[in-house]
Amino acid sequence: MLQQSPPTLKQLYESVLRRYESAPAVTFGDETLTYADLETDSARLANALLECGLEPEDRVGILLSNRPEYTVADIALARAGLAKVPLNDMLSAADIEYMLDNSDTSALIAGPSFAETVESVAPNVPTLDRVISIDEPVSPKLKRTHHVDSFDQLLETAEPVAPDVSVSKSTLAGVFHTGGTTGDPKGVKHTQENLALNALAHAVELDIQPRVTLLLMTPLPHSAGLIMAGGLAQGSHHVITQGFDAERALELVEQEDISWTFMVPTMVYRVLDVLERETHDTSTLETLVYGAAPMKPDRLREGLEKLGNVFLQLYGQYETPDLITVLPKTAHDPNDEERLSSCGLPTTMCEVKVVNESGETVPPGQPGEIMARATYSMEGYYEMPEKTAETVEDGWIHTGDIGKTDEDGYVYIIDRDSDVIVSGGMNVYSVAVEEVVQQHDQVANVAVIGVPDDEWGEAVKAVVVPESDTVDLANIRSFCRDRLSDYEVPKSIDVVETLPTTPYGKLDKKRLREPYWQDQSRQIN
Repeated sequence: MLQQSPPTLKQLYESVLRRYESAPAVTFGDETLTYADLETDSARLANALLECGLEPEDRVGILLSNRPEYTVADIALARAGLAKVPLNDMLSAADIEYMLDNSDTSALIAGPSFAETVESVAPNVPTLDRVISIDEPVSPKLKRTHHVDSFDQLLETAEPVAPDVSVSKSTLAGVFHTGGTTGDPKGVKHTQENLALNALAHAVELDIQPRVTLLLMTPLPHSAGLIMAGGLAQGSHHVITQGFDAERALELVEQEDISWTFMVPTMVYRVLDVLERETHDTSTLETLVYGAAPMKPDRLREGLEKLGNVFLQLYGQYETPDLITVLPKTAHDPNDEERLSSCGLPTTMCEVKVVNESGETVPPGQPGEIMARATYSMEGYYEMPEKTAETVEDGWIHTGDIGKTDEDGYVYIIDRDSDVIVSGGMNVYSVAVEEVVQQHDQVANVAVIGVPDDEWGEAVKAVVVPESDTVDLANIRSFCRDRLSDYEVPKSIDVVETLPTTPYGKLDKKRLREPYWQDQSRQIN
């Protein structure tokens, strides 16, 4: 009998674990887990968690750097009907405490090096009752206030057969927290059905072919974890690392016959810099997905020349996990700079429209807010009905991004709504200015923000990371004047070594603006 569709995440995982049991699933260093290993270990952990008294839809935090146990825990929670709260290992202790408390988390699976963080955070989260530790002794102090278990001991003692637990399509399966660049992070709720469909969408839209080998170097609690779900659905082999090193990445591409990988643009740039001075065989690489920020057109063209037609861009956010649009390989024409600046076409299971302030759809070429509606869109924000009502309108998600479409349906991001600069009554889209500044050969990276100005209200400021020690600021401004409207040209330029980013790797303009606005009565979020 054919299974009804769409499946739950539990059904999807249990199907692929059986189907690909002898195939390698996850490799970390010298350790490789097969799909059979994942099937057994995730069943044991699922049983252990339920035996600890957890019930379906209870929230369980996962505080781990990239390692095989993350995948085991991720699958186990789905099979037990529990809801994961993924915690990026780059988060501060304050962020971790907020997210655990905000989602009413009951248990926390914590990896090595997080013992001090857990000890400081756990007492301040009233709902947190249990800590499951991996390869790290837990302090006697924490044991006096919380139930503490060893991850390995739970796997040794629990039954290796999947628990008999009722899970429906509407069962809460995850609470993912937004990056928090415009206020406190919000807990995005996703069901078993949402995440199952999203995994299948990742496989289809990101060209993850069956049984290919993927290289994942970004944090699994973020985009890489959603990608891995798509890879698991295809029986793929995932080579994971803790952190990114460009030379090591190229070595792994050669050694492991990597055909698919995901990088943020700065990672791509470092790889290209290595290829400028060293020779590496990248012939097995067929797909390189990039996202989180746009790539500089000149570096993208360089990548196409050195790596071939392997590039594919994604655009999304946790409310519609990672996948709103995709710019396919076929659209990466090095001679079409306009199309290269697009974030792509709506995915198969997602609709996109651009609306004005009255909520009316605007014609191609006219800017407005990008709205998205997907089969895997969020159920709402956890315990935030007012924020949910502000964000969701008849199933459509307000992305907060200002953009436009062209006649062919390609979507272009102009700016974040909160990043639009109002200078002398004119709207300045910071992304448009950044695209011009980044074309200057002395600029490695740039962020454009609005700063207080007595005459203009806000003045356009560019904060640049120089390509070398030599940087001619007057020349950069002259370069901009030749390519931008007068009101868009940066009135000042600051030079910095690095730009601040969120724990999720996105440019943190909120933090960048703070020094300029801290003494002002008017603040910009």
